Parts: sequence; C-alpha cells; structure tokens
Amino acid sequence: MQIAALQTQLGQRVWKPGAPAGWEDAAASWSGSDALLRRVEIAQRLAAPLGARVDARVIAPRIMPASLSAATAEQIARSESPAGAIALMLVSPEFLRR
Repeated sequence: MQIAALQTQLGQRVWKPGAPAGWEDAAASWSGSDALLRRVEIAQRLAAPLGARVDARVIAPRIMPASLSAATAEQIARSESPAGAIALMLVSPEFLRR
C-alpha cells in the first residue's frame, strides 16, 4: 500500500494509466518542475532512514557502473548529509534513466 501511495504522489496511480498503451515516456510528462519536486520529496523520504547505514558514495558506482558521471559523483560526495547523498543519487539523471 505504501508503494501505491508513492505511485499516486508521482502521478502514476497503480492500474490507472492515462492511456491504453500505458504511461507516457515523453520528457514533457516527467521533466517538469512539479514532477521533479515530487521525485525529490519522495527520494528524501526514502533516504532518511537509510542515511546512517548506507554510503551513497560507495553504492552509486556499484549500481550505475557505466553511467555515473563525474559531476553526479562529485555532488553525491559533497552532500551535507548521508541521507542527502542518497536522495541526490536517487534523483540523479543517471539513476532515473535506469
């Protein structure tokens, strides 16, 4: 049920796509400022309990070995908190393209 609530917050209600073909994959439907803000808020909520146990600087290169850019790795490393680093990783372009 928690996943369904997150999906609804992201604008993609479970089993209720906007078209018979499924959810849109056009950039306009997911790259707007409102959509980005919702993703950041969810990433922060997901990252909060993991911050003390997970080091995003270590796991980012492992889960995105071929796509992690130097700029994203630097921003993750410069994060003010471990939870913030995880949230940055979750909303990074490289992670979202996965």
